[in-house]
Amino acid sequence: MDAAAVTAAKQAGYLVGPYDSFANGQDPQKSDTPTSAWPDRLYPDFCVQRADGTPEPGFHDRGCYMSTEAFEKAEPTRHYLADRTRQMTANGADSYFLDVDAAGELFRDHSAAHPQTKSQDRANRLARMKRLADDAKLALGSESAGAWSNQVLSYNHGSGTPVHDGLWKAERDRKKWGGYTPEKAPDVFFKPAELPAAVAKAMYDPTYRVPLYETALHDGLVNVERWELPYDKLPQQKTNRALLAMLYNTPLNFVIGGDSLEKQGSELAALQKYFSPLHRAAGTEAMTGFRTLTDDRTVQRTVFGDGTLTVTANFGTKPYEGLPGGCVDAKLKGDKQPRRLCPADVNR
Repeated sequence: MDAAAVTAAKQAGYLVGPYDSFANGQDPQKSDTPTSAWPDRLYPDFCVQRADGTPEPGFHDRGCYMSTEAFEKAEPTRHYLADRTRQMTANGADSYFLDVDAAGELFRDHSAAHPQTKSQDRANRLARMKRLADDAKLALGSESAGAWSNQVLSYNHGSGTPVHDGLWKAERDRKKWGGYTPEKAPDVFFKPAELPAAVAKAMYDPTYRVPLYETALHDGLVNVERWELPYDKLPQQKTNRALLAMLYNTPLNFVIGGDSLEKQGSELAALQKYFSPLHRAAGTEAMTGFRTLTDDRTVQRTVFGDGTLTVTANFGTKPYEGLPGGCVDAKLKGDKQPRRLCPADVNR
């Protein structure tokens, strides 16, 4: 995004930030992504070394995983990470998504030049994420954050989805799931897909869901689903996903490109109009209550803070005390009547 686009987005009330990763290094002449190209001889000199002296292969065997200890030792004088951050936010961005760092995949580095234990790796990741959040004053996000990394993040991608192993098989079926074309709206994001029944049940059947993550961390960071599962990707799960998002007071993921705003803009706006005041009031409150109200667990209720927000979601087909199936009622402290959303009505 150029500076004018960033300014316009910020004036409209949005956080704006790039995707980056400090974890991967590749040959700059052959790198398949700009974020894996580093100056000088950082690749291969900063590669994590395994016990046999070979580099630790990067994600999908692309290049290598980069040693956090090597970066930390070099940073005071060479400023590789600080320079990267300045470059990535030169357009005025006020947010940053740093892939992998908070996910907990840690490495022991056997290199004589920059040896590290897994404990040191974690400490290094925390230190550099803290610099982004505190020193650079960026709203920092990362992937699949746990309690140890929650302290340095503003938002998290991935932990909102309990993943079934069958998801990976479904995503590899490019004919059904879609690939990375067309350029302006890749099918991998925009082509509707259907999950296998067992995968859908494990991931999105609310009768099996308990919001342990939100109970622990709702007041610490904004948590969303996996990046490759935007709201429109799974049409059969849309109603349940919308109800879960409102029940847990967590945002839905959307991808925007091509003609998506023309097709789904009114739906996005309606969902945001309902969700926004609830999250403004309770987004930094702890989830203080969760209970099921029916024996079949299809009606569930959450409470945030000291009654700041109470949400009741009916995932079933029968009404519950006036709340129709497939609908959610939310009541902010001071509301005389609950606010109702029936996502299926919005979806049409």
